[in-house]
Amino acid sequence: MNRILLLVLVAFLLSECNAPQKSASTKAPAAVWVNKEKIQGKTFHKVFIVVMTADIEARNRLENDLVTVAIASGYEAVKSLELLPMSLDNPRKPTKDEVVGKVKESGSDAVFVATLLRKEEAIRYVPGTRAYSMTPYYSWSGSYYGFYNNYYESVSQPAYYDHDKQFFMQSNLYDAASEELMWSVQSAVFNPADLPKFSKDYTETLLKELEKIKLMRK
Repeated sequence: MNRILLLVLVAFLLSECNAPQKSASTKAPAAVWVNKEKIQGKTFHKVFIVVMTADIEARNRLENDLVTVAIASGYEAVKSLELLPMSLDNPRKPTKDEVVGKVKESGSDAVFVATLLRKEEAIRYVPGTRAYSMTPYYSWSGSYYGFYNNYYESVSQPAYYDHDKQFFMQSNLYDAASEELMWSVQSAVFNPADLPKFSKDYTETLLKELEKIKLMRK
């Protein structure tokens, strides 16, 4: 290889290394799991939406966007903030009876639980022999209150939500009657500073994914 060609190649490689990297798109979920055995014949119309984060502004925005998109698409949706408000003075974790009671009171047939997890806390699902993973991960399976209870103590701490960190949004849809997990999706990584755009894009994508597998009915 002559010297001129070598210099051109080095310059090209340096420019590639220094080029700005594109951020992960929120238009496509990073990982999706569907309970193919349990969803047979299942459809939902009214969803009880819970977003788990100590940041009341983030919770309000995400729940609002999720409800707005669902209603605009012809479904019914209930914000957990209206029935399970957060108290900054007494951030007590609701009991299972309280959560289940509010879900029943709302008349919802599905429960959607989303939580903001730090990048290093991505979850792997292991229901039976099926799984998806993003490394590193925690493992989880169980009812909607089990998921809520498992992560409440950490994500409800004000110091957890940090604008200098990167997060995934873990979203699970449960059958309200059986409390079984029907569908789960994990977002691409995002920074809280981009929350307004992320929230809008991601909620639209979630609904399309649910309609694709015909879990939602109008």
